[in-house]
Amino acid sequence: MKRRRQVIGDSRMSEEKGAAQPLSMVEQELLGRGYALFEHFREQLADEHAEMLEARQMRALQQREKSSTSPAMTTLGSCVDNVVADQIDNMPEAQLIPEREETRESARDMTDVLSFVLHRARWESRYQTIIEDAVVTGTGVAQVFWDDEAEDGEGMAGVLAWHPEDFYPDPLYENIQDGRACFKTTHTTVGYIEERYPHVRGFVTGDSYAYMDGAETWEAPGGDARVTLIEFWYKRYDAQARRAYVHMAQMAGGALLCSTETGYGLGGEEYEGGVYAHGEYPFVLYRYRDVWRRPFGSGLIHDYRETQNAIDRYCKYIDDNARESSVQRHFIRRGSGVNADDVADMRRTVIEWDGSDIREVLQTIQTQPLNSQVYQMMQYMADAMKQDCGQNQFARGEGGLNVTAGTAINALQQAGSKIARWHTERFKQAYAQMVMQILWVLHEYMEPGRTVRIVGRSGAAEDRMVALGRAQENGAHGIPKPAYTVRVQIQRHNPDQIARDNEFLLQAAKICAEAGTPLPAKEIIRLMEGQRIKESVLAAMENGESANDEAETENDGAGRKNGRWPLAET
Repeated sequence: MKRRRQVIGDSRMSEEKGAAQPLSMVEQELLGRGYALFEHFREQLADEHAEMLEARQMRALQQREKSSTSPAMTTLGSCVDNVVADQIDNMPEAQLIPEREETRESARDMTDVLSFVLHRARWESRYQTIIEDAVVTGTGVAQVFWDDEAEDGEGMAGVLAWHPEDFYPDPLYENIQDGRACFKTTHTTVGYIEERYPHVRGFVTGDSYAYMDGAETWEAPGGDARVTLIEFWYKRYDAQARRAYVHMAQMAGGALLCSTETGYGLGGEEYEGGVYAHGEYPFVLYRYRDVWRRPFGSGLIHDYRETQNAIDRYCKYIDDNARESSVQRHFIRRGSGVNADDVADMRRTVIEWDGSDIREVLQTIQTQPLNSQVYQMMQYMADAMKQDCGQNQFARGEGGLNVTAGTAINALQQAGSKIARWHTERFKQAYAQMVMQILWVLHEYMEPGRTVRIVGRSGAAEDRMVALGRAQENGAHGIPKPAYTVRVQIQRHNPDQIARDNEFLLQAAKICAEAGTPLPAKEIIRLMEGQRIKESVLAAMENGESANDEAETENDGAGRKNGRWPLAET
């Protein structure tokens, strides 16, 4: 949202903690409704958040069934690493395709601007966090927002990765956009809140929410009280306009910090048309696998935690047997004349005693080795987990499985990549929603006449005017969709995909050369470095044909007739 303006009023309102905050009836109703909904959402999502914390513990090899004497196996953790690595290889990119010819140039410019926005938002790092959250907990959360402080105060759209344990959507709906509200929480201190919101000094008190969801061990510095900053996103429906407007309020310690609907805490500024013109909650969920009628998804650890627990148990059996087998136990008859201390002292090589056959009075027993089925079962379950989650040995870049035929190796690689491709398609859909929200935010908040320095298509940096200003400066309602109509097409970062795309380009260049309309070398190199799709190749062909036509026109003026050059005189 926009930068908070300087708050009007005396920051020394009340030094007595817990004093009644002076609010209007609308603001009191908003504060009460916000806390009531948050408490309800928290109770309904308690099981999902508990499962997320358990998955985090298993990811950190701190599962509940871990043995204190033997290490936990890392099979599931390595599968998580490889699944995340697959999605990093398949990282999506946005290519904006114009629906109308007159928006072609705008779409090409906005592709560069979108790449610039994601680069400044450190999207590659955010994407890794989101994907790991999705694989481990089942859900990754991305927030699209407008940051007025970015670009030296000129503002720019940004993207945040928020851990799902601190996110509370409506538990009644799979699609969070259909829900009554969304909450985002941050555990902080009362001093932090009062420093950044001086107008609520004396009204914020510590709360019990700051000790929930695994934050019990965190202590506030300097004896300060802990508190939870709650960001409350909700919608107001306008029946006459037949659309919903999204608003935001911040609460902490029983106090209202700011409200976009009433302008409280924002210097009187109100957002009559909502915070964002797209009318949606500015959050996009990257779900590893959907759960019926629940907003959060399930992750890889949810699928294989019982298998991992079984592997750890078998590992404990083997470890216990190895420990017991390493110790020899001696049984000595009382009164036999054998000194037990001498037998236990491994440094003594000669022990004297009065007798004939030592076996009559002393016997040594060593623990029998485990049945080989225990080890085989543990290995079988580990291999089965890798196969089932798409991370077999060939997909992980390992050798093994006693396979040498090239076709069989390729089949195993394809079997491992099928599941990765399926999840890639799911994440692509979430990425497309996020890109559309970025475009809406840019269209709504970028000032008219704003120029962004981006890399031109020729490779040199150049200033280009971006036509993203508000379409209706005089109206807070009814801001139309961005002036350009585009589709979001996702590209893959996979090195194998890039190699296949480049091979396609070379084949296309060969076909064009045989047809008498060769592609310029610069166009081919540009396509290899950028987006490799059919539309971009066709556009390059059109540019090449135009260049060839211009060259033919120039040559006609230099003496060519009827498309043929006259024979050179000898």
